[in-house]
Amino acid sequence: MFVADEMLKKLARWLRLLGVETLYPDSIDDDEIIKFTKKHDKVLLTMDSELCRRARKQGLSVFLMPRKSTEEQLVLLIKRFKLDVSDAPSKVLCPLCNGMLKEAGKKDVKSKVPPEVLSKHEAFWMCKKCKKVFWEGSHWERIKRNLEKVKSMAED
Repeated sequence: MFVADEMLKKLARWLRLLGVETLYPDSIDDDEIIKFTKKHDKVLLTMDSELCRRARKQGLSVFLMPRKSTEEQLVLLIKRFKLDVSDAPSKVLCPLCNGMLKEAGKKDVKSKVPPEVLSKHEAFWMCKKCKKVFWEGSHWERIKRNLEKVKSMAED
């Protein structure tokens, strides 16, 4: 759905946690991100008004993000694009690379997580693309609280 420019890496990760496909090409210039967005037929998210102007001139869908908190930006996108975030936080997309997550067993992740994590948790997810392993650790509660707050704000 989206391509996030270099200034919106944090927003891209949070959108992925909402289950929203968000591409984030690392360290490319404005011309390249315009080509990338056009190639993937996505909406470009940027806080750069000059990039926004240039992309619109080339016929791209662009959303100029205001300089607000990540939470406020997420609310704005949920409302503007009518995003379905009912299943958030999502365990579908890797927050790091946008790859697909798949459930993984303890034997699959044994060599990839610390022993104490392996002993404390039963459920794991692994990214098919970057092979990063995720589990519902203490950070997961913070993620859930933040996303519940965002969803509540978006309903108002």
